[in-house]
Amino acid sequence: MMYQRYALLTLIGSLVIAGCSPLAPRPDRSTYFLLTPLAKVGDTPAASSTMQSLTVGVGPIDFPDYLRRTQIVTRTEANQIELSPDAHWAEPLDKNFERTLTENLSTLLQTQRIEKYPWPRRNPVDYQIVINVVRFETNANGQAQLVARWIIKDGATGKDLYATETNASNPVATNTAGASALSLDLEQLSTSIASQIDELNRRRNDRSG
Repeated sequence: MMYQRYALLTLIGSLVIAGCSPLAPRPDRSTYFLLTPLAKVGDTPAASSTMQSLTVGVGPIDFPDYLRRTQIVTRTEANQIELSPDAHWAEPLDKNFERTLTENLSTLLQTQRIEKYPWPRRNPVDYQIVINVVRFETNANGQAQLVARWIIKDGATGKDLYATETNASNPVATNTAGASALSLDLEQLSTSIASQIDELNRRRNDRSG
């Protein structure tokens, strides 16, 4: 009996020395990612000079609850998702999405006058963008997909001026957990919104002129 106890203690001691003790803390292999906004380089073709005097309101943005987390989500089946144990967003994805979209629109429209919903009444907006995000995730086929329905409203009257759906998809690069590809998806959505706001504003100016 004493020999068995001695052998057990010897084995545990050997595991501790080797760093293999089941009681030893596991190394943290977590990695953290952020969406990447558009680079602010040169002039962008989406905006006309008249946009710089406008105020654009972003939101509300309806975001799926299953994506409001820091774990990176992969859709494995139509009705099944997986949460990565090691790959995380550096902040909840809905907040990162809103912030990156706002930065993109500021760059594309060449204006700093972007208001996030809800904005104070003393800060009226010329156009309001309402977005319903249906999907914003990677899938088992190695694609990052964004499906978003969005409406541009008249900031003064609340009237719907334009409504459509953006469906963007880009291949996932290695070692990025889909962050780069999802950033490209969001860039496509941002460009579509900015282009349509610019077009609506051109028509408004033509009518008023």
